[in-house]
Amino acid sequence: MRRSIVFAVCVLTLSSPVVAAPLPGAQINPDTLEQIIAAPPVSPPRTQYLDTSGRPLYSNRLVLERSPYLRQHAHNPINWYPWGPEALAEAERRGVQIFLSVGYATCHWCHVMEEESFDNNRIAQVLNENFVAVKVDRETLPDIDSQYMIATQILTGRGGWPNNLFLMPDGQPIVSTSYQRPDAFMDTLNSLAQDWRNPEGRKVMSEQAASVSEFVRLIAGSRSAAQDITEATFEAATTALLEDHDSFEGGFGKGPKFPNETTIRYLLDRYERTGDRNAASAALVTLRHIAAGGIHDHVGGGFHRYTVDQNWRTPHFEKMLYNQGLLVRNFLQAFRLTKDPVFERAARRAMDYVIRDMTSPEGAFFAAEDAVSPVTPGGKTEEGAYYAWTYDQLDSALGSQADTYRALIGLDQAPTIPAGAVAHINPDHVPDFITLDPVLERMRRMRENRPPPIIDTKLIAGWNGLMIRALIDGAETLGDPRYLQAAERATDFITRNMLSTDGHLARAWASGALEDGALRDYAWMGLALVDLSDATGSKRHLALAQSMSDQIIRRFRDAPDTPMRMAQTAGPLGATYDVIEGATPTGNAAALELFAMLSRRGEDDKAVDNITRADNLLGALSGSIAEAPEANISSVTATAIYREGETGTTRRLGGGTATARLELKGQQLTLHLDFAPGWHANSHQPLNPDLIATQLGGNGIENITYPDPTLVSLGFQDEPVAVLENKTHIKTTIGPQAEAAELTIQICGSDRCLPPEQHLFRLPASI
Repeated sequence: MRRSIVFAVCVLTLSSPVVAAPLPGAQINPDTLEQIIAAPPVSPPRTQYLDTSGRPLYSNRLVLERSPYLRQHAHNPINWYPWGPEALAEAERRGVQIFLSVGYATCHWCHVMEEESFDNNRIAQVLNENFVAVKVDRETLPDIDSQYMIATQILTGRGGWPNNLFLMPDGQPIVSTSYQRPDAFMDTLNSLAQDWRNPEGRKVMSEQAASVSEFVRLIAGSRSAAQDITEATFEAATTALLEDHDSFEGGFGKGPKFPNETTIRYLLDRYERTGDRNAASAALVTLRHIAAGGIHDHVGGGFHRYTVDQNWRTPHFEKMLYNQGLLVRNFLQAFRLTKDPVFERAARRAMDYVIRDMTSPEGAFFAAEDAVSPVTPGGKTEEGAYYAWTYDQLDSALGSQADTYRALIGLDQAPTIPAGAVAHINPDHVPDFITLDPVLERMRRMRENRPPPIIDTKLIAGWNGLMIRALIDGAETLGDPRYLQAAERATDFITRNMLSTDGHLARAWASGALEDGALRDYAWMGLALVDLSDATGSKRHLALAQSMSDQIIRRFRDAPDTPMRMAQTAGPLGATYDVIEGATPTGNAAALELFAMLSRRGEDDKAVDNITRADNLLGALSGSIAEAPEANISSVTATAIYREGETGTTRRLGGGTATARLELKGQQLTLHLDFAPGWHANSHQPLNPDLIATQLGGNGIENITYPDPTLVSLGFQDEPVAVLENKTHIKTTIGPQAEAAELTIQICGSDRCLPPEQHLFRLPASI
C-alpha cells in the first residue's frame, strides 16, 4: 500500500511506547500534531489497527474532542476534523471538497460504516488525499444536522444516519450518499475526486451545490402568513390524526412504528379539554400496545426508540433519554385519566431505569444507550444481543420456572432477530404483575452478566429538561419523593455547571461544556424549572425559568413576528428555524409553552412580557399551524395551553397567587386550595352579589361541602366579605356518571380582584 511521507501521529517515547505510523495520505499542522501526540488514546480504542501491546496505531484530531461520538472515531486512519471554521478554511486552502459525516454515538449504521469504511486504510488514503473529512455529532450540533438533513432529503428524497454528504469548500452540499458498503463508497470517492479535477465537472458540482443550498435556505426559512387559530383548527388536527391511527395495533401509520409522543400528548390533552373519547381512545390504545410490546424493555424498564414492525414487537434497540422523558409523561397522564395500573407500572419502571442505569455520578442523565453489544465478552457485536433471550438463557435465568413464564412473556415464539426472542406480552390479557415482576427482576440481574451496550455519557441540557419534567410529574402523580429528589439533583448539576451567570446555557456536558445551547435546550430546561418551582415553591427556579424566557428572546429571535432560530448563530446555509415536527416537540412549540406557563405565574410585569412574547410567537407560527395542524402538533398543544391554561390535576390560579389541586380517593373528591399571603378567593357565599362566588360543579358532582369562610374588610368596599384564604379545601362525592368537575373562582388581593377563572378537571374514566 502506498503511503505519503507525512507527519506521524504517534511517536516512540519512554513513557508511552507505541508504534510510529502516519495517517495515510494526510498532512497535519505541526502544532496540531503535537497536541494529538500529547493526548491519551481513547479507551478502549475502536479500531482494527493496534500495535502488539493493544494501543492504536493511528490518532487524529478527534482524540482532542470530548463528544463521545467524535471520540469513537479518534483512532480511524482518516484525518478527521470536527465541524468548525478550521475545517472550512482547510478545504478552501487546499481547494478540495469536504466530506461531511453526521451521526451520533448510538447509531447502528454509523457503527457499521465506521467499521467497514472509516477504519479502512485504503479508503482513508483516498479520502485524506482528496477531501477534508469532517465529523459531526448531530446531538451537539442539531442545527448543522438539520440543515444537511434537509439537503439530503432534497437530493435523495429520504433521510437517515449516518448522513454523509460531499460539500463545496464553503459548505454548500453537492451530493448525499448516506450509508454505503466499502466498495461502493470507494467508487464514490474516486468518482467525485475525478469529477472535481475536471474543470467542467467542478462547474457542474458548483451549480448543483448553489441550487441545493438555495432550496435548503427556502425550506429552512419558509413561513406562512399569519392566520386565525380557531376551534376548527383543533378539530382538523384531531380528525387527521385519528384517520392515521391504527385501531388494531395502536400507533400512527404502518411499520416501522415510532411512539409519536407529541401526538399522544395532544390527543390526551384534547380529551381533557373537550371530553373527546375518540381522541382519548386512540392515545390509550397506542400506550397499551407500547406497554405490552417489545419496544418496552420488560426486563429492565424503559423504552427503545422504535420498532421495525407494525405490532411493536421487534425494536431497534437504542434507548434515548428523550423517549423516556416524553413517554413517561404520556403514561402518567393516561394513568391519571384512567387509574389503569398498566400505565402506572410502565411509567414507574422507566423512571427507575433512568435513575438506575442512565444517571451520572453527579445526578444528571446520560443521552442514550446503544442498540448493539457484544454477544460474548470481547466477541462480535450484534443488535439486541443484550436484550434478547434464547431458550438456554431463559432456562439458566429461571430454572424450573422457565416454561411457566416463557409463554407469558412471548419468549416461546420464533425469534425475529438473530440474537433471540424479545420479551413482550399480550395487550388484551394483562398478566399478574405482582407475580411476574419478581421473575423479571431475576432476569434483569442475570442479564447484567452480559456485555452491556455502550452508553453515550453526554449530558444534553434539553433532554435532561424533558426527563426532569417527567420525574417531577411522577413524584406528584405517584406520591414518590424519590423522583422529585432525582429531578432536583439533575437540575442542580445543570444550573451549576452548564448555566453561566450571564444566562448562557451549554448544549451538552462531557468532562466540560460542549457547544452553545440550542433553542430547545433553553425552552425545555425553562419548562423543567417552571415545574420544579411549582413542585417545591422555589422562587429561585421560577426566576431561572424567567431568565430562560429572556435568553430565548435575546439569542434566537430575529424579529417579533418571526419564529425562533434553532441555533444562536447561522450555519453555512443560513439560519434554521425550529418549526419542523419530529420525534420531540419543536423548539418554537416549547418556547410558546414556556411563555404561556410563565404568563400565569410571577410578577405582573413579567407576566405581561410573556403574554406579549406568546402573542408574537403564536402569530409567527399560526400560518403553518392553520395550514397543516397535524404536522405542527406540538405547536397546536402549546396554543391550547396558552389560550386555555394547563390541564392535569394541579392548576395555577390568579397569575400564580394560588394553586388548586384535585385529589380523588374512591368516590371522595377533594379540591385543595392554597393561597399566597395577601390573596384569597370569594367564598361560595361572598355576601356581595357583585362578587363571583367560588363554585365546584359538574354532572354527577354531589354533596358539596364548602369550607367555612373568613370575614374580611377590603380596601375597595365598605362591607365585609366572606373569603377563602391560606390552605383550605372543598369536598364532594362523585356519582357513576361524573366525567369532569368544573371550578369557578375569582382571586382577589387587598385592593383589587383579578378576572374570574374557570377550570375543568377531567375525572378518571374507563375508556
